[in-house]
Amino acid sequence: MPPARPRFFYGWFIVVAAVAAGAFSSGAGVWGASVFVTPMGEELGWSRSAFFGAFFIRSVLAGVLSPVIGPMQDSRSGPRILMFASGITMGISLIGLRWVDNLGMFYFLFGALGALSMIGGAEMLTVAIVPKWFVRRRGRAMAIASTGTAMGPLFFPFLVHGIISLVGWRDAWMVLGFIILAVLVPLSFLIRSRPEDIGLLPDGDPVAEFSSEESNQTNTAPLAGASLPLEATYPPRAAARPLPEASRERSMTRSQAVRTPTFWLLIAAFTLAMLGMGGFHANWIPYFEDLGYSPSTGAWAATAYGVCSISIRLLWGILADRYPIRYLMVAQSLITGISIIFFLNIVNVPTLILAGGFHGIALGGFFIMRPLMVANYFGRENLGAINGILRPFVTLSGALSPLLVAGMFDIYGSYKEAFLLIIVTWFAAGAVVYMAKPPRMRQATANASG
Repeated sequence: MPPARPRFFYGWFIVVAAVAAGAFSSGAGVWGASVFVTPMGEELGWSRSAFFGAFFIRSVLAGVLSPVIGPMQDSRSGPRILMFASGITMGISLIGLRWVDNLGMFYFLFGALGALSMIGGAEMLTVAIVPKWFVRRRGRAMAIASTGTAMGPLFFPFLVHGIISLVGWRDAWMVLGFIILAVLVPLSFLIRSRPEDIGLLPDGDPVAEFSSEESNQTNTAPLAGASLPLEATYPPRAAARPLPEASRERSMTRSQAVRTPTFWLLIAAFTLAMLGMGGFHANWIPYFEDLGYSPSTGAWAATAYGVCSISIRLLWGILADRYPIRYLMVAQSLITGISIIFFLNIVNVPTLILAGGFHGIALGGFFIMRPLMVANYFGRENLGAINGILRPFVTLSGALSPLLVAGMFDIYGSYKEAFLLIIVTWFAAGAVVYMAKPPRMRQATANASG
């Protein structure tokens, strides 16, 4: 009699946790924070580039910590500890903004403490933890997990604008902080690193007993979602429970991954993409205000973005389970570049909403395929360590993006030049992704021995 499949697979709870963490991370850290630009600037006399300097500090510090923190994400209890610390620091830092009265204090609370909140939250769950719970259904699981970041623009611009209207921007920061403490901190206690740690298998496959000789056999099944002959480095932690053939995959170590040209091509592509993302999104509300629309009207574009981004992600995930991920990401990068052209041609509220919605359709795939490419190309065993090397480059680019866009606005007096540059970065990212073919283990092994 075949072993029974569990009625509820705990991996789907990890997906739900990633959704919640993503919503608060992007909502409070990017989309909600952008609503504070005008009221804080008017009261405290800050320029937009000065305000977004905190975003730069936050991302750079998170990137510097990533190579050290990354391997913790692959340990048994590391993810749970990191998410707990992330929830605490994020909540405390936002509550502290209630009393901010100078840039130094703002940079410390939102920048420095905010950096600590980034290393163990939504990105860790989506990039390093969810892929370990799924192999065959990885694309779909990561598509659902990534919807959290799209809920940030869907709810938080309206939410934050409403709170500011009721209690002012100072108390609005404090309210956000308490909400994050109430949601993310309790959630952290339920996080588990991988299914084997609690006696389960990826995708909820039924557990089968096997002999000790079988437990020592090398895993030789191909990596799900990519036809690459990687050498197996996967040793099942639950020694008496092997992975079913369909759930097996082979993994590279961090040292093997960084010795492949593909790894550095992916870094270049993701760096270009992030340069065209963070600053663009963070300046939506100020840009719409410059066009003559109120923050509440501008928030409709963010809502359209969130609705379309959430709606399309499952489709991107299903496509990623069926077709080569590289070609899908090339298409996504080109479509995203085209979507930004719509923002340069906003003439009324319908075109404003259309621009946000089309951008959501295009960009929704990026949040799935970026971590999915890393997992499919290099395997699931060392994702935290591998992403720990990749992240400093990506976060530095993301940190420069708000400063770049705000700085170009301060120089030119408009966002047109910055948006044109962002279009170019997305087209360039697509070209680089096209060159990033799946790596082969024999190449990585040869480079490592050399």
